Amino acid sequence: MRKHGRRVRNEPSSDRLLTLGASFEEPAVPTYPVQPGGRNGSAPPRGAANHGSHLWPSRSIAFSHAASAQIRGELAMRKIIESTPLSLDGVIGDRSKMEKLMLKSSLTPAAATAHRIDVTRRSFSLAALAGTLLSGTPALAKAPLVGAQVPGVYCLKVGAFEVTVLGDGWLPIGTELFAGDRAGAERLLGAAFLPKTATATAVNEWLVNTGDKLILIDAGTSNVLAPSLGRLPKSLAAAGVDPASIDAVILTHMHLDHAAGLLTPDKKVAFVNAAIYVNADEYGFWTSEEVSGKAPDGMKSMFDIARAAIKPYADAGRVQTYRNGAALVPGITSMVAPGHTVGHSMLRVSSAGSDLLIWGDIVHNAALQFPEPERSIAFDTDQAMAIATRKRVFDMAATDRLTVAGAHLPFPGLGHVAKASTGYAYLPLQWGADL
Repeated sequence: MRKHGRRVRNEPSSDRLLTLGASFEEPAVPTYPVQPGGRNGSAPPRGAANHGSHLWPSRSIAFSHAASAQIRGELAMRKIIESTPLSLDGVIGDRSKMEKLMLKSSLTPAAATAHRIDVTRRSFSLAALAGTLLSGTPALAKAPLVGAQVPGVYCLKVGAFEVTVLGDGWLPIGTELFAGDRAGAERLLGAAFLPKTATATAVNEWLVNTGDKLILIDAGTSNVLAPSLGRLPKSLAAAGVDPASIDAVILTHMHLDHAAGLLTPDKKVAFVNAAIYVNADEYGFWTSEEVSGKAPDGMKSMFDIARAAIKPYADAGRVQTYRNGAALVPGITSMVAPGHTVGHSMLRVSSAGSDLLIWGDIVHNAALQFPEPERSIAFDTDQAMAIATRKRVFDMAATDRLTVAGAHLPFPGLGHVAKASTGYAYLPLQWGADL
């Protein structure tokens, strides 16, 4: 076609590429040869004002990059075509046209002009096509399938301390256990790409190395909820830690997924040299015969597990109770956060001006409870108090810009809390390749 008295080349229709069922055609952008003379050694043809002539100097550079990319692309694709024993018979479309497309650069001068050498749908499609060809090439080596996830271990620095997040595994928590509108819960879960009926929920613990002491916060489940839980010993081994080297275990509370791991699967003491720290009200509640006697039948087993887990340590005089604000070891302070249980507590780890708030069970489902903190869970001893505590902790974490760690946040369960238009948002901590 002609425009402004000059011939303008458009992409031929045979160069259209079918991508994921949608036809894509490069935009008809005029190209101009680089001519000597003029500003910066080149000048646009007359009549080019409607085609971004004010960008002409940078356009010549874009053409140069595009030409180099085209040559590299053609050489690479020719090598693929010449070396592969595969045919294009299984590819939808005309073979000759597909070969022409493969030989074309993913960035023609026209595409470079239009997109300034950005990634385009065409470049993505050609890469996918090349991958289709290469995927059929026989593998040079084989390896057995692993069939299992690696142990859950993640380390971060908090001032001079090293904190290692340890995974005990996961448990499914049903959506019906959360208060509030079920349809609304399903919308939130769907928006987070999670199943609507139950969520695979992490169980995390933390090992704090202060340089002088090794402090484990929460103890996992032992074999009480195996096989998806009870993996803390493997995680400790993967981190190179002998349970006998742990100086203290601090419990955020005494639910079985936090305290049952004080015993090994054969019901022996798991941490032979550790003192056990637990909130005084929490300890009094779960070890009380009077309270357990009044508990519903479905809850009695939880009392039995809690009492059995801590009894050998108590018998040996190794249980120490604490109150709100207690400095348990240098750099670790308790912060009571009741509602989930009577003495549920958070631990604030502080060193050299850095802080980490280990908040235990403030959240059981991030997709539901950050945007809607009013969604209590059936496990809460006092649901109204648990909701009030959650809102208070969210506000504190967001205002003070604290890094938080949650027992049931997706592993490694580290992040920040931000205020949103409604409710709050959880922002996972960026993965750190180095300490």
